[in-house]
Amino acid sequence: METKKNCANCDRELGIGLDATRVDEGVIGTRGFVPLDKTMFFCCEECIKDYYDLSDLPSMPRRIP
Repeated sequence: METKKNCANCDRELGIGLDATRVDEGVIGTRGFVPLDKTMFFCCEECIKDYYDLSDLPSMPRRIP
């Protein structure tokens, strides 16, 4: 029996028959993509954009040389 999946961003339960997007973390090997253990599921494109949004990262003030 497979465990239930939730959206990695909004934690919405993803049931049987619902559209979802799966993101696998992996490396490129000599024979193609080699998946690692980390797999994430998303309910929509907006959740993917929100999860990987880089606009909230701290930034350093601009330096004048």
